[in-house]
Amino acid sequence: MRRLLCFLLVLLLPAAALAEAESDWANANLPQNRRPEYIQTVPWDEIEPTANGVHHYLLLCIDEWKSLPRPDDVTPPPLDEGRGPDRYGNTDGMVILTLDTAAHRIMLASIVRDAAILKPGSTDEKQYYGRINYIYNDFGPEALCKLISEHLGIRIEKYILFNFSQICDIIDLPSLDGVTVELNRNEITYLARYAVPRHTVISEDGYFTATGDPLNLHYVSKSSLPLDFSIPASVFTETKNGFVSGASSFDGPNGSVISFDRRGACTIVLPDGKKEEGYYSYEHERLAVMTGEDVWHNELAQPGKYHLGGHAALYYMRIRKSSRTDTDFMRTQRVRNVLSALADHCRVFTLDQANDLANSIMQHNDTTNMSLKEITEAASIAWSLRDCTIEEFRVPGQEDVRSITFGNMSALELNWTSIRGKYLDFLDHTTLVRDLDYVVSDEDD
Repeated sequence: MRRLLCFLLVLLLPAAALAEAESDWANANLPQNRRPEYIQTVPWDEIEPTANGVHHYLLLCIDEWKSLPRPDDVTPPPLDEGRGPDRYGNTDGMVILTLDTAAHRIMLASIVRDAAILKPGSTDEKQYYGRINYIYNDFGPEALCKLISEHLGIRIEKYILFNFSQICDIIDLPSLDGVTVELNRNEITYLARYAVPRHTVISEDGYFTATGDPLNLHYVSKSSLPLDFSIPASVFTETKNGFVSGASSFDGPNGSVISFDRRGACTIVLPDGKKEEGYYSYEHERLAVMTGEDVWHNELAQPGKYHLGGHAALYYMRIRKSSRTDTDFMRTQRVRNVLSALADHCRVFTLDQANDLANSIMQHNDTTNMSLKEITEAASIAWSLRDCTIEEFRVPGQEDVRSITFGNMSALELNWTSIRGKYLDFLDHTTLVRDLDYVVSDEDD
C-alpha cells in the first residue's frame, strides 16, 4: 500500500508543480504599467502542416454596424507600440472554427479581444507589441490570420469577416430564425436596459413559428394539450406591415380559437375556456406567435431559456459588464453560446439546406478570401459532422493571463507558450472548456 501511495505521488507531483508554476505566472507581482514580457511565437514556415481532414476557419466580427472592406493597398502605420488610427473597425469578435472529419469533431476557440500580441514585422531582436483586435485595422485580415497562426501554432488561411448588421441579418435568416440561449438575471437586466426591440427576447416556452400556406401552427399551451391551427397566409399578406387588416379568428381542435388584431396582438382561447394573451408578427413568409415572457423593458423577467432575434443576439454577444464579476472572457463565452445554438439548429438541415445557408451567408458578407465553392464545401463538411458535440476552448485560460498597460492602452498579457501547448493538446484530444466568472481588470482604453 505504501509503495502504491509513493507511486501515485510521483505521478501527481509534476502536475501539481506545473499548476503551481502557472498560477505563479498569472499572479506574479509586477507593475501594471510596463511592456509585455518577451513573446515566443512559431514562425509561419515552421508550423506543422495541417493534418488531412482538419480545416481551420477564422470567423471575425468588427465593431461597426456598416463598413466597407479594408483596401488591400493600405499602408500599415509605422511599426511601434500602441495602435494606428481607427479607420476600418476593430475585430472585437474572433473565433477559430475547426472541422475535423478524421476525428469527427467540431471545435470553437474564442480569442479575447484585449490580448497583447507580437506585431507583424517584429524580430527576435526588436519586438513590437499591440492588441490583437487592432491588427485587422492596421495590417489587414491576412496578417491577422498569420499572426494568430504563429501565436497558436496552427495554419489558418481562410477567414470570413462580418460587421454588426451582417451578423443580425444572418441570425434572422428564415432558415435560422434566431437562437435560443440561457439568460441569467444580470443578462436580462442588461438587455432590458438597452431596450432591445419588442418580441426579440421571448421565453422559449412561449415562442412558436409556422411557414408555408396554410400556416400550420403547432401551439404548446401552458395548461392543456398542444393545439394545431391552420391559418391562410393571405390574411397577413393583405397589408404591408404583416398584420391582419381587421380582427381575424381561426378555430382549432376541441373548441380552441386563435385571434389576431390589426395592431399585432393575439389571443388563444384554450379548450377549457382559459385565455393566453400574446403578440404576433409575419415576416419573411413566417408567422411568429409569442405568448411567453418578453424581456423588452422588463428587468424582472425570470431567468431561463429565451429565443433571441438577430438584434438581441448581437447585444447579448456584446454584453461585457452585466455584473461586477463579469469580464471580457464571459463575452467570448456568449459568442460561443450563440454559435453553438446556431449549430444545434442546423443539425436537422438537409445537405441542400446547408448549402442554401452557405449561399445566404455569402450574400450577407463582402470580406472573405473564400470562394463560394469553398464556402459550400465548408458547409458540406459541417453538415457531415452535424451529430457532433461542439467542443469549446478559450484563449486565454485563467492561469495564463494578467492585466497590463502599455502604449497608452490597457490590455491582457498572455502566456502564449503555455496557451499554445494547451490549444494544440485540445485539438488532439476531446475536451470541453466552459468559462466561469472571475475578475480581471480589463477596462477599455
